[in-house]
Amino acid sequence: MKYVLPLTDDEVITLQQLSKYHPKPQVRSRGNAILLSNTKMPLQSIADLSSVCRQTLSIWLENWEIGGIYGLVDKSGRGRSSALEEIELQVINLVNKTPRSLNHVLAEIKRIYAIDISKATLKRFCRQSGLIWKRVRKSLCGKRDDKKFYAKLEEIETLLKRADKGELDLFYFDESGFTLEPCVPYAWQPLSETIKIPSSHSQRLNVLGFISHSSVFESYVIEGSVTSAVVITCIDKFVETLTLETILVIDNAPMHTSKAFLENIEKWAQKGLTILNIPAYSPELNKIEIVWRKIKYEWLDFSAYESFQSLKESLNYVLANIGKEYQVNFS
Repeated sequence: MKYVLPLTDDEVITLQQLSKYHPKPQVRSRGNAILLSNTKMPLQSIADLSSVCRQTLSIWLENWEIGGIYGLVDKSGRGRSSALEEIELQVINLVNKTPRSLNHVLAEIKRIYAIDISKATLKRFCRQSGLIWKRVRKSLCGKRDDKKFYAKLEEIETLLKRADKGELDLFYFDESGFTLEPCVPYAWQPLSETIKIPSSHSQRLNVLGFISHSSVFESYVIEGSVTSAVVITCIDKFVETLTLETILVIDNAPMHTSKAFLENIEKWAQKGLTILNIPAYSPELNKIEIVWRKIKYEWLDFSAYESFQSLKESLNYVLANIGKEYQVNFS
């Protein structure tokens, strides 16, 4: 019967740590095998637990006796190098061209380089190259005027520096709607189960919100349609709270560019409020968009969608506690 030489207390502790925390599973398995051998467990039993043959296990024990911990770790350069390593950049370019279809990439690799590999190998190669499989997001960036976008971004950054010095206040304004049809978020959940969120048609709760870069937040909730008259009323109320010259960043929604809205700009300017419109297709410049996303995907509990009353109560609670319990980091 073959066993390792009796282990010292320090060796036992080291092997216990290695068998739990080493990043490579094969090294963890070898460390555990040495610990089992130290308990005089039969060689075949250890081999069965480790899913290896007796000969392989014997080699592990010999490597331990000769090299200690270093004998359990594979030497650098061991194993056959992947055929893809020599054409790594070319393979990544192929994946970037058809990111949704690895089958097409496999066919191209075989056609161009005469290399026949499995889809599992290509997936592993992609992960090792820093690629991950994740949801693609919709974007309107291609429709915007980049020159206007970056000019407005620079203007807002200049205003932010003045706001940080206390020379003025900078607020962002927008509207967002909430119903019993939830935005479906990601969530940690058991592999064999799926969290199900209630969903149904309902009335729409519209929120008109103002938020500063320092997360000072004010909102108005209505159950009717958001018209220019509603927006004007909300801004009229907001103006009465101003203590400094204030810049209000808004988008170009129809209710923000209507004749009725434009007729009030001079009146608000006399009370210290300047309206700053951002270019079309530039939601990144209006930071209140982050707040709406946080509410819909993170802050509203799943129970909020059980009834319209639950939605109202949950939404009002979140809105009342933005800047307190619910924080937004705009930096």
